[in-house]
Amino acid sequence: MLLGSVTSLATAGAPAWDSIVGERFIAILGAPADARVVDALAGAAGDPQPSLERLVSLIPAPLDDASGSFALVWWGGPDPGEVTAVARGDAVVDLDSPGGSRRFDARGIRPWHLAEFHEVSGIRLTAAVAPLARLGGGAVVAHARASLRASAIEWRRADEAEGERLARGADKVRPSHPAVDVDTVLTAGVASSAGPPSGPSAVVEGDPAHAVPSVRIAGGASFTPVGPVFVGRRPAAPRIASPEGLVPQLVRVDSPGRVVSSTHLELRVEGERLVASDLRSTNGTTVHGPNGTRRLRAGESIVVVPGMRLDLGDDTIIEILRPPGVDPTLRADSRPNT
Repeated sequence: MLLGSVTSLATAGAPAWDSIVGERFIAILGAPADARVVDALAGAAGDPQPSLERLVSLIPAPLDDASGSFALVWWGGPDPGEVTAVARGDAVVDLDSPGGSRRFDARGIRPWHLAEFHEVSGIRLTAAVAPLARLGGGAVVAHARASLRASAIEWRRADEAEGERLARGADKVRPSHPAVDVDTVLTAGVASSAGPPSGPSAVVEGDPAHAVPSVRIAGGASFTPVGPVFVGRRPAAPRIASPEGLVPQLVRVDSPGRVVSSTHLELRVEGERLVASDLRSTNGTTVHGPNGTRRLRAGESIVVVPGMRLDLGDDTIIEILRPPGVDPTLRADSRPNT
């Protein structure tokens, strides 16, 4: 497994998953899964460079089949923090990163939902009914090329796993701290949770230098998103509402050439960060940032920071602006993935 450790969890009464751990991927299939599919994925477990296309092709997912939940995470490059996730049905992928915890799910997209994630330090593949919680615990999986049945599979980046091990050892000689309540915000495909500040780069509550950026859509008035924002020709909110009751904001834009999709892009707040997701639009989304220009892949999510522009087509530009009251000489705390 790519620079990390893997554990499995078995929770009484929880949905079971047939799980395959490979050199470059982890997959879970609703149990009992087709033995031929499990064997095919197990056969790919030892491949040092399996393509994502090949792995997904091993999992039958006809468009008219509402069953067959699965989740897959894949490392395509040398950086263990760069992960591609695929989800279908009731399977989800929970991801830890410096911005907090987030949940990636299928959102009802057929035949599956795919997105890339950056700066990932931990992953859990499990069922949608499982709570979004801190990673940790379980039995160590002798990877790679492991096949087992579990209620969840977790991967921890090597340096993160070592830090947790040391912290557990330190707890034996000093009182443990009380548990921290995590405020979880579930939105379309991603969840965010703000953990306790720690270290010199911690975000201080109320510090405008770390506030959520404002946005200006198609030349309109600027505003700071609070709940999810959906942009398109005829935007519609997802069928699954936020458990916290956050009301989606629908922003309708003109598109004479009809190149902007009905619901083209989502903006959502994750802790102190603003995340943009292309909602499998027809024309795509182009990101202009300090590091250059790139197109988002269908379903891809990225952190956006002041100075970036998102081009949806037909002169529909979303400008990412500084939060109100922020000194323009201050540098952004996160670099855009462009």
